[in-house]
Amino acid sequence: MDKKKIILVGSDHQAALEHILMRELTTLGYSVQIFPAQSIFLDFYGKSILNKIIFRLGLSPVIQKIQKKLKAYIIDNNPTKVIVFKGMEITPETLIWIKNKGIKIYNYNPDHPFIFSGRGSGNANVSKSIKLYDYYFSYADDAVKELIKIGVKSQKIPFGFDANGFEFKELSKESEVLKACFLGNADKFRAQFINELATLGLEIDVFGENWGEYKLIKGVSIYSAKYGTDFWRTLQKYAIQLNLLRPHNYTTHNMRSFDIPGAGGIMLAPNTDDHARFFQDGKEVYLFKDVKDAFQKSQYILSLSFEERQKIRSSARYKSMNEHTYTHRVFELISYFEA
Repeated sequence: MDKKKIILVGSDHQAALEHILMRELTTLGYSVQIFPAQSIFLDFYGKSILNKIIFRLGLSPVIQKIQKKLKAYIIDNNPTKVIVFKGMEITPETLIWIKNKGIKIYNYNPDHPFIFSGRGSGNANVSKSIKLYDYYFSYADDAVKELIKIGVKSQKIPFGFDANGFEFKELSKESEVLKACFLGNADKFRAQFINELATLGLEIDVFGENWGEYKLIKGVSIYSAKYGTDFWRTLQKYAIQLNLLRPHNYTTHNMRSFDIPGAGGIMLAPNTDDHARFFQDGKEVYLFKDVKDAFQKSQYILSLSFEERQKIRSSARYKSMNEHTYTHRVFELISYFEA
């Protein structure tokens, strides 16, 4: 049996973290495949309003179809390890079936296992399966402490920067956009914060999905989501890149915590313990306590010369490349495979 054969259970979306981990693990000699449980579910759920209603009423067979397909996939590919991303689509019964085959199962949860801030951040499958995993990886200190408290082997593995995500190029003065930017999907918390910043006088461009559902004030402009090279260039070229945390990670960090500085962007983010630990405030990133503090620091960043902002960008990217890539994170991950 090939001890380096792994199945990642999650999404096959082009921007999914699963693709990054698959590439990093493959580089280290692992044979890795993705079973797109989340994508199968979203294809069904997003196909029509009727499908949404059927699912919410508990009348849809889609979850059971996913279990059947996953079992067949495991039988065909015979892995030694299965890494489940979050696990909303995978039932506890299926996890028990996998364990009974002598396969190690791990959870890599990019959301919080105990705090669900929206319909897509967790469900009963996540809650009921926690104790079934051989190891549970989380980005959040409080989650790890709670997991260990209830007898689950757990370790904090922060998010990271995809150093191979794009071809880095130095930003030219002509390409810089002297505004603030937020790149991410909308929710009421983000919309409120952005409106409050705009009320104080900051111009902000937002890129992502569902922003049209919120009433944004004058000074805020909406654009479509960015992917691939456009995603990284957008992070880099604005004078200010806002990072706004959601309720489940208010005290920690998120993926943008590393995407922005890694791309050579200037991050303006909440002053959490994680952010202060990962980056030097005022040299590599800027950290704020509240909306007024964020506005004051945005004005300071905009008052700097292009050359001064470039020094910040260079410092942020240097720290990211040397300490916070997904290569670093995957080395941490595999150290717990046999623990």
